[in-house]
Amino acid sequence: MAQPLEKPDLPARFASFADFREGARRRIPHFAFEYLDGGIGRDIGLARNYASIDRVLLTPRTVDEGVAVDASVEILGERSAYPFGVAPVGMGGLFHPESAPALAKKAAALGIPFCLSFVASHSVETIRSAAGKAPWHQFYWPRPEDVQTDILARMKALGVSVLMPTLDIPGHQWRERTIRAGVAAKPSPLVLARDLALRPRWALDTLKAGEPGLPNISTYSGGGAAEAEMWLLQNCLRPVGPEEIRRLRDKWDGKLVVKGVMAAEDAEDFAKVGVDGIVVSNHGGRQLDAAPGTAELLPPIAAAVKGKVAILADGGVTDGLDILKLIRLGADFVMVGRLPYYACAALGARGAASLDLLALQVKTTMIQLGVRNFDELMKLKVEMG
Repeated sequence: MAQPLEKPDLPARFASFADFREGARRRIPHFAFEYLDGGIGRDIGLARNYASIDRVLLTPRTVDEGVAVDASVEILGERSAYPFGVAPVGMGGLFHPESAPALAKKAAALGIPFCLSFVASHSVETIRSAAGKAPWHQFYWPRPEDVQTDILARMKALGVSVLMPTLDIPGHQWRERTIRAGVAAKPSPLVLARDLALRPRWALDTLKAGEPGLPNISTYSGGGAAEAEMWLLQNCLRPVGPEEIRRLRDKWDGKLVVKGVMAAEDAEDFAKVGVDGIVVSNHGGRQLDAAPGTAELLPPIAAAVKGKVAILADGGVTDGLDILKLIRLGADFVMVGRLPYYACAALGARGAASLDLLALQVKTTMIQLGVRNFDELMKLKVEMG
């Protein structure tokens, strides 16, 4: 017998990705929304992420009553209650001061991973304190060797189990929407004055919390957000290939996952140098308008390295069904970025309940598909419509 759904603690008008996005657009300043929402160029690559997942068709099966759905998975030596985690998103303090801490805390309660961005508005130490456990940590591998050594020592001391060097920003990019909106680590006084007037609730929250910074970088750059941004550009946004990852592998005895893999040949190269996992990602459509969508990238990469390394994927996820589609295409695990941060931008810390909504959608969709676990999901017929 079907049971009533246990609804997440969200206002009734926030029932979907589109609702969270629109709520964020209405609540936060234009420059902050453009940073979170935008891609690059004409946003064709961004749209392709969504469109490629929309094309995935799954044929449901029937199943006898009486066997519970098991949505848990083993990923990188950890048991996750659901097949998704929170992806790294930079400058979360622009959206709401408590976005990253609230999401990390909710993720811990839900039993799923939370990954903190190197350019987050909160330090790894702060997130560890908020969640009661260390996050996974995404970062751009810096050039100075003394900084490399310090990062690895700090992460090990904090109990970080997964490091995620990101490879798909080999240099600074020209993102038209963010340029037009005046986005920077520290927006201009004119932009701030305008948006303080237009978004008073956001302004009050931000004034109470203090100006968001980049503490994971400021540790090494000194100064404030502007100095941290310049240090990042000069020391971290550079090409990083298999040989440098091999050297990092030799220095780090925890799990190592490289983010931003789009070619099967690269996936094979990184598997050979000993990484534990890869993230199939085009950086949320923010770096190259001609990049294929995540759903298009996954099948050839899975054919090349499935079973050799863990395959994670991100980009274009709007609900639990999208998560299951990416898994059926070959991902072992899915990272979700924009959706929970839209929700926190719209609702503050309460928006972390968007993770409960995703968990609910995963389970209800598995029931609808007639699968009780992921072995059964992988047997479903899949095609591109």
